[in-house]
Amino acid sequence: MKIRWIGVSAVATVWATVCGCTEYNVVPTIKDPAAAEELAVDTATPVATDTGAPPIETEPPISMVTPDGVDGEIRCGMFEDEVTITNIGLGDLVIDAIVVEGTGWLAVHPELPLTLQTEETVTVTVASYAGSATLIIHSNDPDVPERSVPLTVTQDAPPEVGLVTPTEGEIISPGAFTVFEAHVRDDHDAADALAVSWSSSVDGEVSSLPAAADGVASLAWNSEARSSGDHTICVDVTDSCGQTASSCTTICQNEGYTEESIDLAAWHFEGSALWDTSNEWVELTAPITTQAGTAFQTMSTVVSDLIEIEWEFFVSGGSGADGISLTLLDVDRMTSFVGGTGGGIGYYGLPGWSIEIDTWYNSEHYDPTTADHVSVHIDGDINSPRAWATLPEMEDDAWHVAKLEVVGPHLKFWVDEVLYIDETISGLVPFDAYVGFTAATGGSTNWHLIDALDVEGFVCEDGPGD
Repeated sequence: MKIRWIGVSAVATVWATVCGCTEYNVVPTIKDPAAAEELAVDTATPVATDTGAPPIETEPPISMVTPDGVDGEIRCGMFEDEVTITNIGLGDLVIDAIVVEGTGWLAVHPELPLTLQTEETVTVTVASYAGSATLIIHSNDPDVPERSVPLTVTQDAPPEVGLVTPTEGEIISPGAFTVFEAHVRDDHDAADALAVSWSSSVDGEVSSLPAAADGVASLAWNSEARSSGDHTICVDVTDSCGQTASSCTTICQNEGYTEESIDLAAWHFEGSALWDTSNEWVELTAPITTQAGTAFQTMSTVVSDLIEIEWEFFVSGGSGADGISLTLLDVDRMTSFVGGTGGGIGYYGLPGWSIEIDTWYNSEHYDPTTADHVSVHIDGDINSPRAWATLPEMEDDAWHVAKLEVVGPHLKFWVDEVLYIDETISGLVPFDAYVGFTAATGGSTNWHLIDALDVEGFVCEDGPGD
């Protein structure tokens, strides 16, 4: 009988079918040498098979970045945020590089390259002190191998401040009540939490009081405590992050003083003059015969040809003599603070110039009229008035208001708001002067009193009446 042999693969298939096995190692026993030779030839030649199935494909990774952009605001120095990278695909996501293109930003992340499995995430911290940039993420995501995240940041705004009063270039009179006011605000801090500082270019810091809750910052700064001359006044405001804003204006403080500064420390009294502490006025003479009294402010000087002075005077209560004067005493030529009695009205012989209110006619002194009058005299010369005018009766037991303005050689003088002298006077030359008052009695008498003094020396670029 002749046996027909089939290939080993067919045998194995049949054997596997019979045995129900999926793995096999079959070696058949062959007794026919020819069959064995045929089998050897068949088994030595591989048998190609074609199942028709497609090749196996690997699932891809998919990168997801959140957020898709960073936009922040810097508070107190630096802004910081996070960007998250997530693998939402089935394959491994390999992050090769993370770079920042731009200025003012930096990124902090784990060491690269970094592999993320499905649903695994990594966080990148981004921080900035200013500017704009782009965070770029390189990975093996086949669809989007490079993802870009725009990075922007804005600075926390500094506080805002604006000076309201005084106005630029304002000239402030001595004794004037001046309120410096500014408005402040901040985008994060409450107005009354802001640090406020007022300062002068001449006098330094003058206040650090906080603003009110409504944003009004104010400074009530007594002009008597402020140096005369030009000032740059600034208000500086600082928020909780240390950011500062400033607003400035320029003013000029005219020098001067008021009756509140008349005291023994600032004024020099001679003769019968004294400071009446009960009534708070200067008494030059009592109604006593043959007296002379003078009072000069010696704490500071004024320039004699640019000045405004206003005061109240009383010349009554006695038998009628002699009068009272305002005197600007030349500090470089003076040798005394008191002049002659009687018709000398206390200024006779003093260097400088005087304006007298004379209530007694002295024919020997060349008084220009028998009536009460005002007259201007140079260097204590009582016999040669440079200008004069008749006054109404001054001895009426009432206080009167006198006002003097001098600009260069031009002099104006008022009593009770009536202008009596408005002339250019030779001899009114500039000099450094003490401002003061003199009075005298002779055989006849009066109270001679001074009150409500207001002296303004014009160190600013204006003059009286400007």
